[in-house]
Amino acid sequence: MREPILKRIADRDQEERFTPQRLVHDVREVMPEDGIVALDNGMYKIWFARNYRTRMANTLLLDNALATIGAGLPSAIMAALLYPGRRVLAVCGDGGFMMNSQELETAVRLRLNLVVLIIEDHAYGMIRWKQAVDRFPDFGITFTNPDFVRYAAAYGAQGARVEMINELIPTLERAFAAGGVHLISVPIDYSENERVLVKELKERPPL
Repeated sequence: MREPILKRIADRDQEERFTPQRLVHDVREVMPEDGIVALDNGMYKIWFARNYRTRMANTLLLDNALATIGAGLPSAIMAALLYPGRRVLAVCGDGGFMMNSQELETAVRLRLNLVVLIIEDHAYGMIRWKQAVDRFPDFGITFTNPDFVRYAAAYGAQGARVEMINELIPTLERAFAAGGVHLISVPIDYSENERVLVKELKERPPL
């Protein structure tokens, strides 16, 4: 029974677009067994909780939907302080990252080895999606972002933007190999939310 479940979860995880499944797949490829992924709150957290297969305890840090938006970067900083020899990756939405983005200064000042992956949808994406599912109007939850590459440089960190999905793994690998604090932004295609998290659940036969 386990294998069909895992196969279903991995469905479409190597498509040539910025789907959540592909992002989780590529992050898993670059993180070693003891690598730590610290999640902020957003739609991507649901996908990481669903698709990211851990190999050691305490290597995927998330708050189980307690809505602590903005916690991803600080928790990754603590992980990097506690485990300086391990790869640590913060995964943040653009909204959550900007709530505590000033902590980049802390990471740089402490000379941490830390990579921050920002998933950009220019919105508070989980709230936007929930409003759409409940047929509420799309109001007040979209915004513009700073240039994250220049934003990172302003704090003394390294910045990069990934424009093609096949660039994500090598960009992450270069950041981890170089050491220091790196900020990497990627776009996201959330069209899979409706198919997997709404339509398929409605079509599921009763237990």
